[in-house]
Amino acid sequence: MKRAALLLTLVMAVPTAPHALRAQSVRARLEGRVPASSIPAIDSLIHEAGREGLPTDLLVQKAIEGGAKHVSGERIVKAIELNIDQLRRAQTLLVSAGDMPPVTPSEVAAVVWARKRGLDSATVTRIVSAIPDDRRAAALHAVADLVFHQFQADSATDLILTAVREGMHGGRLLDVSYAAVQEIQRGHTRPEALAMVERQLPNVPTQPPPAKSTLERARRPIAASHTESVTP
Repeated sequence: MKRAALLLTLVMAVPTAPHALRAQSVRARLEGRVPASSIPAIDSLIHEAGREGLPTDLLVQKAIEGGAKHVSGERIVKAIELNIDQLRRAQTLLVSAGDMPPVTPSEVAAVVWARKRGLDSATVTRIVSAIPDDRRAAALHAVADLVFHQFQADSATDLILTAVREGMHGGRLLDVSYAAVQEIQRGHTRPEALAMVERQLPNVPTQPPPAKSTLERARRPIAASHTESVTP
């Protein structure tokens, strides 16, 4: 659950394209960190993604990660292409679920991560349709965490949407999912755990925020985890 909290913190901090690339060009960030021959292709792909409103900083980090692992330039380019395809599909899903363009990069990143965590398109669509503002990223993470712990998707979504209606948002939604996981660790069934936590809303215990040192250590690998299935 602490990892989920860190992921939420970082996803919400994803810069809006093209602002993520203004302070320092893609080429400047890649030089000396990926094979030189691959930089023009990577630069072109990332700028194209930026024009589409996708979270470009995640793509830059993925390329740099590949370079650090001594992956070939060709494989890094292919990984970036696959990552962009994932991000585009997430963006399309958000729009089809009723999110009004322009879809923000942080929302796209949240959907990609939630899908990797086990949420299907129907669940994502339900959450996006029910929450018409920036609370949806936290809701996606909270439901995804419950599904990862083998809660049934519809029931998990019911709980989190109830919490939203009770005025809860951001990290407090992760407190809700954490409370449910704690109840199954105490020996309750998953339906019992959800019912117990729902009765506590909106007064579930608050979990302490992760230490700054923990967040700093986690920053790079967590940012990369949004596209982990196509690691170079």
